[in-house]
Amino acid sequence: MYKIGIIGTENSHAMAFSKIINLPCPTTGKVLYPDAKVIGVYGPDKTTAQAIINEAGAEFIADSPDEFHGKVDAMMITNRKGSLHARYAMPFIEKGMPLFIDKPFTSNVAEAEKLIAAAKKSGSKISGGSGCKLAYDVLILQNNVHNLLASGKIISGSMNFAADTASEYDGFYFYSPHLTEMALKVFGTNVKSVAAFENGGSRVSIWRYENFDVSLHFTKDAPESSAVIYTKNGNIMRNIDISMVYPIEVQQFIHMLRTGEMPETYDELVLPVKLIAAIEEAVKTGREVAVS
Repeated sequence: MYKIGIIGTENSHAMAFSKIINLPCPTTGKVLYPDAKVIGVYGPDKTTAQAIINEAGAEFIADSPDEFHGKVDAMMITNRKGSLHARYAMPFIEKGMPLFIDKPFTSNVAEAEKLIAAAKKSGSKISGGSGCKLAYDVLILQNNVHNLLASGKIISGSMNFAADTASEYDGFYFYSPHLTEMALKVFGTNVKSVAAFENGGSRVSIWRYENFDVSLHFTKDAPESSAVIYTKNGNIMRNIDISMVYPIEVQQFIHMLRTGEMPETYDELVLPVKLIAAIEEAVKTGREVAVS
């Protein structure tokens, strides 16, 4: 039995993940992962922590993160603020424990790199980031781009997702990982540089690849997400449905616990943080920013 602890119950993801892991499937009446259970949670908000005890069958509320040591085999860090993730994750990474770290992986590039350096040293396996990159529509778009690149027929592309530059949860870092990670999945990780502009609380970022550019629209208050791929044979347009991503995130995490196989490399976990930082710099300076 993989005993799992969660830190960051103020995030609705903590409740969603706990229910998927702990409760019987409504269709079959069977628990999907009989070899795993969320047994303990730490708020720091006690009201939401108690709700997971009441509704999702967790067994205890920790008085501090230290209480998980010796009681759990894996951790999920789900705090809304990415600026809290390194503080909470590092002690478990240093012990070599497997972790899920929610989006944003961190709200600081240096912190992300320190976490990864510690994970490489200890052997800690990590999954996480934005679940939106796992949506079936994103995977379909990824396949479209793969085929277009192979045939030399791609011209450009565009995607949007909601984001709030003034969020109380570390500003732009809170929601921007969704579009950032979706775009990396669809168009690839070889981004050369970014430019960015802000107007009315929304941001547009231009990502430059070797042979094409992509415009990303971080659209404040937008209720829907979609993508357009411009090709020599016409345009491919697709709305993006993210309604099923929670179960897929959990499935990836449990698979990692069972096999030790990370769904992404360590570098791929850090890259979205670097790109968000580059977008922030591009907005502030008005200049195109190279991506290392």
